[in-house]
Amino acid sequence: MVTIGQAPRVDVVPAMADVLGPDVEIIERGALDGLGGDEIAQLAPESDDEVLVTRLTDGSSVFVGKRSVTPRVQRMIAELDALGVSMTVVLCTGHFSGLRARRPLVEPDKILLGVLRGVSFEGRLGVLTPSERHVEPTTRRWREHGFDPVVVAASPYRHAAPISVVADRLRAGGVGFVVLDCIGFQRSQRDALQAALDVPVIVANLLVARVVAELLST
Repeated sequence: MVTIGQAPRVDVVPAMADVLGPDVEIIERGALDGLGGDEIAQLAPESDDEVLVTRLTDGSSVFVGKRSVTPRVQRMIAELDALGVSMTVVLCTGHFSGLRARRPLVEPDKILLGVLRGVSFEGRLGVLTPSERHVEPTTRRWREHGFDPVVVAASPYRHAAPISVVADRLRAGGVGFVVLDCIGFQRSQRDALQAALDVPVIVANLLVARVVAELLST
């Protein structure tokens, strides 16, 4: 598993491991592994770069630019390939172009899109995105995929608006299905939001883990 931040991702990988089961060995790598604060700061998004947010090992979160972090993600994929892993999972729901692996490569954004295109529901698509900086590009991306999204910012890493406030904004938008569009969102956040809204809610990391479990069982 390759995070765009630092490994280990103790906030998401244990929950994914529960889905995968005890017979699956997980090896983690991070695009920011071994970097200090000044080095990470140099990877901050520029004005024309796509913004990504991720978690560091000290529990803090950081914004990085996709253009600067993508080569580091590719390097970690190649490193895991060299170790002989069965498949690699990218721990980010952002869209990456041109990532290559010798063995199966799992990209969460494609899984989320595939599931949503396979499900019919009444109402609009609700999307939780991890920061206000993500609202505009996330809205644009889901519109390009053919949806009419209601996008609400709620960080999985820092103090965020109460679930009741998030639910009210989604409800006011008339959502009929909600996706938590960041790998850092938790099962507990999904459960609370689903209870408040009474509509289906999917959390990316567990959905990806279920797909990987199926792939590994073949």
